[in-house]
Amino acid sequence: MTDTPETPTPAPEIKTETAAPAPREPLLSKSNLALALATGAFVLALAPYVLPNIQGLIVRGGLMTRPEVLVDASTALREKQDAETRKSVETAIKANEGSIIAADDPVLGNPSAPITIIEFHDYLCGACRASHPSLLSFLKANPDVRVVVKEYPIIGKDNSRVLAALALAARDTGHYAAVHNALYSHELSSQADVDVALTAAGVNPAELHAKAQSPAIQAKIEETLQLGYKLGIAATPNFIVDGVLVNGGDIPQLQTLVTAARQKAK
Repeated sequence: MTDTPETPTPAPEIKTETAAPAPREPLLSKSNLALALATGAFVLALAPYVLPNIQGLIVRGGLMTRPEVLVDASTALREKQDAETRKSVETAIKANEGSIIAADDPVLGNPSAPITIIEFHDYLCGACRASHPSLLSFLKANPDVRVVVKEYPIIGKDNSRVLAALALAARDTGHYAAVHNALYSHELSSQADVDVALTAAGVNPAELHAKAQSPAIQAKIEETLQLGYKLGIAATPNFIVDGVLVNGGDIPQLQTLVTAARQKAK
């Protein structure tokens, strides 16, 4: 429903009478001089209020002709905010470095690899899905690297949590990597889709759904969520390499940090 404005009533005609001109005073008469001084004082008093408006009109005119200035300013602000967030998270990582990795965290790659990457991810995260094939290729090219996976269901909430629980249930049967990869390579629009992915991973969907309800698995998910909140991780995927935060699936940056870790270990 919309409100339709009423047709405005025409304003009544205002009649005026023209007064006969008063006798003209000399230019510098006392009354004219007083009026000029009063007018000048009035203008000066208004300056703090008038000038900003004039400046605003000038700025607005400039932005209308050069709108890219707004884009540049927005980009600079976003980069500044991202840098501040990264610094805050990395400070929290350093303060909690001894408790980030748990013994029961699932691992991709060689579990005994000397270089560790920590990944916070969500199966319903589009960026996680898009970057996953590149991450697998990266692991294949770097056999001395392992990825400790943090099931961090913050995107799809309840649905994401169900998928995280299924993956953790598969960990207990030695099928974590297979289920993890299948959930990223299959459509997940319905439970039937999920069951197709689980079957492709070589597990029994009904059995895995039952195991996923266990209090231990739900507690593990809650533990990871609390850890992520404590670190200030508000998006996925996020990676940690030697205390450095990597936002998104930036594989080149991961490679740079892994190379630096190798040099550091020599």
